[in-house]
Amino acid sequence: MTTEANRSRSGVIALALCLGGLVIASAIGVLASARGYRGHTPAYLVFLGFQVAAFVLGRASKGDRFGKTACITSAVLAVGSILFVC
Repeated sequence: MTTEANRSRSGVIALALCLGGLVIASAIGVLASARGYRGHTPAYLVFLGFQVAAFVLGRASKGDRFGKTACITSAVLAVGSILFVC
């Protein structure tokens, strides 16, 4: 397999991590609230973990359009959420 194919696959995985982290963290928060628990901290930590992983993987595959998209999107989401929380 070529380097370009690996870079493209890494970009797609990075974008999936970025968007999947958002969905999973939202699901954790909603399900915890529905059951009467305070799930905002675990949901936020899962969200940040996914965004950091997406940023690193997107940065590694920056030559790919999906990698660039994942890198920019995860950075905006993570920094925006940090500014919103603080």
